[in-house]
Amino acid sequence: MEDKRVLIYGDSNTHGYRVSDGLRYSKEERWTGICQQITQGKIEILEEGLNGRTTCFDEDGMEFRNGLQYIQPCIRTHLPLDMVCVMLGSNDLKAAFRLTAEEIAGQAARVLARAREVVESKYPHSPCEYLLISPIEAGQELLDGPFGWEFEGLLTIKKSKEFANVIKLMTKPERLHTEKSMGSFFFSY
Repeated sequence: MEDKRVLIYGDSNTHGYRVSDGLRYSKEERWTGICQQITQGKIEILEEGLNGRTTCFDEDGMEFRNGLQYIQPCIRTHLPLDMVCVMLGSNDLKAAFRLTAEEIAGQAARVLARAREVVESKYPHSPCEYLLISPIEAGQELLDGPFGWEFEGLLTIKKSKEFANVIKLMTKPERLHTEKSMGSFFFSY
């Protein structure tokens, strides 16, 4: 049996950014590395984390952080895949974007839908599975850290705590529709 290949597409939380010194946690300390250890080598975890990555927004001089724009070359680099996981949204909490938790989760779902389109454009009958993961909750350490000035203070923490419930509601079976001809999934609101 071949190993399963799981792509995890995210931001600094997937990359393993360490706030204390700006370096990266070791592979064994990163959550993706812990997943790799738990699977005992039966699943290959492909980390695609980039510090500052957004769901679909450009920041001046940092357009390469737009998750929707980079998902296609990223997927194509790693095909074939058994699963694609998207965990984005933390950077969309920045004050410059002024988005609600629902809007951010909707954009993360859009990135995952695009991932599915890309996989199925190459492998139309792919058994690949897709998972939308809620970003971790932001805490006071984010606001006190080197990038705290970019966020909306306590409102950022409040919004980040809403992600898990918003994503859970978005992905309830009665709200999830599959459109085979387009090869992606859509959420109704």
